[in-house]
Amino acid sequence: MTLPYTYNVSFDQGGKGAFDTETDVSGALDFPHYTDLARVPNGASPYRGAYCMRIAAPGNNADHILTEGDINITAGSTAWIRFALFISDNFAATADDIFNIFELQASSTVETAISLQITAATDLVEIGIGETEASAFNSTLRKNVWHVIELSATIDAGTTNNGTSTLYVNGNAVQTLSSLNQGAITDGVLGTRGTLATTDAGFLLFDEFVFNTVRASIPYRWVETRQIQTSSFVFVGPGTVTSVKTIDGGSGDVTVELIDADTYGITNEPVWSGGTSAADTDTTEQDLDLKFRRGCLAVVGGTSPVVLVTMKKMTAWGSDGAVRNYALNRTPKPV
Repeated sequence: MTLPYTYNVSFDQGGKGAFDTETDVSGALDFPHYTDLARVPNGASPYRGAYCMRIAAPGNNADHILTEGDINITAGSTAWIRFALFISDNFAATADDIFNIFELQASSTVETAISLQITAATDLVEIGIGETEASAFNSTLRKNVWHVIELSATIDAGTTNNGTSTLYVNGNAVQTLSSLNQGAITDGVLGTRGTLATTDAGFLLFDEFVFNTVRASIPYRWVETRQIQTSSFVFVGPGTVTSVKTIDGGSGDVTVELIDADTYGITNEPVWSGGTSAADTDTTEQDLDLKFRRGCLAVVGGTSPVVLVTMKKMTAWGSDGAVRNYALNRTPKPV
């Protein structure tokens, strides 16, 4: 049975989602709709859904971050972080810069960090990990494509400095640190910290953040069955849903509504609704043939919901180009 992630944010509510706090000193961080991204030359669409998180190269060293206090890893334990990252083709700096894009913190002390390094002469962007900031970089990230970034962290069990961290890029291990003296992790921080004022062109996108006790696997963008555990857009644009499976997980209180919309907060009547009312009872509805014009928003509720939505015949599907083409020709209101 598919189980829910320990913590999952898709940004499809057009904001920080379940993250505790947002710190954005100079207004570089926002959550653009896919139609806004479509108007950016050589831009992108969200990794999935209708929204993602964006940080414009800030041109300062202030924090542009989301912080979550439920990213907890106890001493001697292992946990996994995963998120999707996009670097715009015009992301550039006029001086070499190293800055963090994710941190594991122990009561505000950085214990492990994922960093980017940008070389001014070439605009080359590399990724690495370190205790407070990466000092070694051996993986170059292509621009204008989405990458899946993973971090496996095993926390020092006490006094033996036996903590380890491994960085993965698109499923491949690219760097491992060992003999780490880490404290028990109390917070996760996503976003840019410590950029130079000279890093002032282009933007970064983040999407599909997951914290889990086991590896969450690579979330391929274009799949016919989507696992939803926080209210998210299954797809945008015209499409068809053929089946919905609701997985209880023992709580008996899972609810799901499928709404014809591609903007969060729409109060349209659901096209379909279902759920579970008894503990340890999963439900499956097949051969539904549910039609959506604007998109399919899955609104889920419950203690630990997992909903599997299977779809077909999507218009804005299969590539950034297909999503952008639909977005640029999208009518102001559903027809």
